[in-house]
Amino acid sequence: MEIESMNERLEKICFLPPPMDTPWAGAPAEDRSIQVQRSDGRTVALKLPLFWYDPPWSEIEITSADAIAGAVARLGVLVSALRSDLASTDEETELHGASSGEAISIQVQAPESLPRIIPYRPERYGLSDRDFDGAGVVDVRLAMRRNPTGRFAYTPTEIGRWEATQVESPLAGGGWVPAASFPPDVHGLGKLEGKLEQLRLLAGDAAVFVSMDPHRLNEELPAVLRSQPDGVIVRLNALELSGLELAHCVKQTRAIMDEQQCEHLPLWVVPGAISAADAAKLIALGANAVAIDSWCQELINEVRDAQQNATSTSGYSSLSAPKTQEWVDWVEGELFRHIERFDGLMHAMVYQPPEARLATLSVKWASKLSIPTLNVPFDAGS
Repeated sequence: MEIESMNERLEKICFLPPPMDTPWAGAPAEDRSIQVQRSDGRTVALKLPLFWYDPPWSEIEITSADAIAGAVARLGVLVSALRSDLASTDEETELHGASSGEAISIQVQAPESLPRIIPYRPERYGLSDRDFDGAGVVDVRLAMRRNPTGRFAYTPTEIGRWEATQVESPLAGGGWVPAASFPPDVHGLGKLEGKLEQLRLLAGDAAVFVSMDPHRLNEELPAVLRSQPDGVIVRLNALELSGLELAHCVKQTRAIMDEQQCEHLPLWVVPGAISAADAAKLIALGANAVAIDSWCQELINEVRDAQQNATSTSGYSSLSAPKTQEWVDWVEGELFRHIERFDGLMHAMVYQPPEARLATLSVKWASKLSIPTLNVPFDAGS
């Protein structure tokens, strides 16, 4: 089954083409990479402004998790994972540097680091010092984590994956494990800067970001910015936002950062379910990178169903046995069309100055987002 086309949440916004009399030139060389500057002046190069923020690795078998992570990362998408998410203690993971070529019988050139995020949770479950080697981003997660049941907790399956405890003596007796709200070794936001600097030393080639919820953004974002992170991730999916609310929140968050003299600090957003066009529009509105969890979740769903049901209707008998060429082709094929659409829209926008890239027929949306209304000879309504 292919990933279904996502319903656009920002369909009232359109991409504005150049004026009709614009002199045309050859398309500029396509460079999809982004540069993130650390507070110490070092630059971190990332392949795409797309990332998989919170993969539910514990929902599928560990070998499948590693295969999916590697296949998605090879497309240039930053993938969030610990070693313990993807392999047992004594094994290497593809995402963390092990070559998959022999396992899937394909030619592999000289090894390169796959784009990877370290999810640095306050409790540090499953984290090892080896996770810091070769990472692109360290994501310091300050927001309290709510699971699908509504609890601020980790599931027994997650804890079992991270901690690899004995079956007869699981952590917390095999029950829910409460999630912390803040790193226990940091005494408040005022001391966060020292923690971020410590992580920069541990991950010498990575940018150190802070991720947060949007519920108290006006008061908490300035405090986070004072700690001098290399970037900020806002988990907008924590709220049920309409399309207009989502777009406006991105625009206003960027404005807050600019007011705090953080104009060049990257703003990454986790918007929930979006289309490729939505992702490009969010970047045009002020985001620097966008989470595509809704695209990748379909991969997890398909593999989980295949592993739970031998008669899966997915059409891919190899889904329950990863690390075959057919399997890798399936993963890459599912995501490629979305990434290619995103790439095309982003590439087309380079012809326009930032203030002339988006427009709308809606007076309400134009007013809220400070974008132009289309000059058309009919009443476009609200």
